[in-house]
Amino acid sequence: MNGIPQRMAHMHGYLQGIRQAASELSLTELAGVAELFEEVYLTGGTVFTCGNGGSAATASHFAVDLAKNTRRPGAAPMRVYSLVDHVPAITAWANDVGYESVFSGQLTGLVAEGDVVVGITTSGNSPNVLEALGTARELGVRTVGLLGPAADKAVALSDRWVKAPAASIEEQEDVHMMITHMLTRHMRDFVKARSIEPALATGGLR
Repeated sequence: MNGIPQRMAHMHGYLQGIRQAASELSLTELAGVAELFEEVYLTGGTVFTCGNGGSAATASHFAVDLAKNTRRPGAAPMRVYSLVDHVPAITAWANDVGYESVFSGQLTGLVAEGDVVVGITTSGNSPNVLEALGTARELGVRTVGLLGPAADKAVALSDRWVKAPAASIEEQEDVHMMITHMLTRHMRDFVKARSIEPALATGGLR
């Protein structure tokens, strides 16, 4: 029982870090990403996501949320693709070319004008994420970075970015998940406002 106060203090410190990071999160940066997502949706483009480790899980989660939670009757679906979920493609590119090309290799055959590539990296130094962002730029595709507080390399390759102002990687990953949920909710409402209710689409006939 003697260790309970110490453990609680450690957990309290973690939550304090999350609260502090949330309070310092740049809503201006986040609104810029939301605006870009609106443009991608309106032009029928695709959002591609990528990351490593915990950030790979966030990239996959984000893709599911965006694709599913923005579905509305009478509205075009939001096109989203997670580059971390195609295991055969990842292993092929890693084995035949190099791990730094596991995302960029996929992108070269998929992206088109009007798309956006989202790279998620707390360090901002992941070679495969940087290559994905760089390749997107070379192909004329816009880029977004969900980053840690010190990520100059990734910032240089991102048209829009949001930094997680937290001390630890765990806290930064938590903030990234909050960011993806905020963007999903925003796009859900954005699509809903442009949807046509079934009754209206049929002239009100029942």
